[in-house]
Amino acid sequence: APLTPAHHTHTPRGHAPLQPSPSPAPAPPRVKPPRVPATQTRTFNTRSQNHLPCSIPMDEPYVAAGQGPSTKSAWSLQFSFICMALCFSINHGCVTALVGLATADLGKELGDDQLGTLYITYTLSALLIATSLVHLLGAKWSLVWGLGLYCFYVASFLIAAKVPSIKWPAAIIGSIIGGTAAGWLWTAQGLYFGRVAEHYAVSTGLSREKSTSWFASLFASIYVGFEVILRLASSFLYRFGSDTFVFTIFTIIAVTCAIIMVLIPKEPPSLQPNAEENSRMSVTERLASAGKLLAGDGRMRWVAGFEIMFGLATSFINSYINGTIVKAALGKDNIGYVTAIIPATATIMAVPFSWITNSAGKLPVMISGCVAYLAIAVVIIVFKTSVLEDLKWGLVFIYVLGGIGRAVFEGTNKAMVAEFFPEKKPAAFANVIITSGGASAFAFYTFKFFNKLTMGLIVGVFCVEAIVGLSFAFGIHEREKAEWEAIKADEEEHGEEIKGAIRFSKDGD
Repeated sequence: APLTPAHHTHTPRGHAPLQPSPSPAPAPPRVKPPRVPATQTRTFNTRSQNHLPCSIPMDEPYVAAGQGPSTKSAWSLQFSFICMALCFSINHGCVTALVGLATADLGKELGDDQLGTLYITYTLSALLIATSLVHLLGAKWSLVWGLGLYCFYVASFLIAAKVPSIKWPAAIIGSIIGGTAAGWLWTAQGLYFGRVAEHYAVSTGLSREKSTSWFASLFASIYVGFEVILRLASSFLYRFGSDTFVFTIFTIIAVTCAIIMVLIPKEPPSLQPNAEENSRMSVTERLASAGKLLAGDGRMRWVAGFEIMFGLATSFINSYINGTIVKAALGKDNIGYVTAIIPATATIMAVPFSWITNSAGKLPVMISGCVAYLAIAVVIIVFKTSVLEDLKWGLVFIYVLGGIGRAVFEGTNKAMVAEFFPEKKPAAFANVIITSGGASAFAFYTFKFFNKLTMGLIVGVFCVEAIVGLSFAFGIHEREKAEWEAIKADEEEHGEEIKGAIRFSKDGD
């Protein structure tokens, strides 16, 4: 060992004897690093963490390694997102407003065929091409192409009104193009939303959860707000002109939104490239996983009844109630006013449903949606068409019930699916698309051959089946949850026993 002052035996003349060096102070105990303040960021090594989404705490801000802070300011991120949401919502609002007018304006046969084609092409597009196309083009340009092609659906109404001799091919071709575009629009919107929320969390120091919640509420307000406005406008504009005037205005609005979308900034780069790459599934993988989940998990099979019920009930409203009862009772020019009640009611009911969910769970809210659609079916079955037409504006209550059902589908239902299948969300939501979209297409293609009693019975039967199915699904989920908690508690108990045995063994040594 090298000599230290304590090893010296000779002391130089005139100097005090060397004193041995004091023993080093004991190392301080290791303290757990303090929590990162909300104003700071934490860097994660994306190269060594393949499970990145699970490695980032939801309540802490983050920056992906190698990316650094976001180069965009919080203001610019919000501005680009709001512009995207406005273009998306206004363009989409034009489409949904005309969906409500389809059977009343084009006639029941052509209107039902057009809507059936719209929904079946939407379902196929969402399952088969949406993910690959958005990956190829990116979120912004997928939105540009999607909104642009959506305009063909809106323009098909104008062509049908201007040239009645070609209204059949115009309506069907427009629905094919529009439905195909709709299939990837929501995928692209979700990617744009996610990227902006990531960078906003970095720029502001907010947690990812808070950033996502903020942009979700912002988008929902814009989307639902313009759906209500444009549904109302579809009736209001009839005060100033005919079908041609109304559809011209809507076509101009839709095309303008698609053009403005070209000018909106591109989505920022991903802060979690590995996570996005790992979550991407091919078409065959997605369909196979959806089929496997449906066949192998009883909860998915029982939940499917609710999704089918929603597709049948909404098609029943758009096809028969709008096109036959309301058209005769209030006139075609007032359909927009009553259909606007559905999204407005859904927005109003979001708060009380959230409170009920937090206090009593999701099952009571889910059942309330089934009961709302069941009430609509019962009313149509029990009362004669002439009696319903005489109600005039009293028919508003049907659309309030429809709004309750939509609030449950859009909110509680999707939260339930995410809770039931946290590790299999792509497969679970693929099943939601297949069952709800497929049921809507089936209803539009077939309901024109049935009388109101048959249509009402079909919807009513599936409402009852949905109530029963949801009860079974939640029962299975609660049992599996209890079993998992018991296994977890057992593992923790055995883990403490093993630790105790190790400590006893060390003490004995």
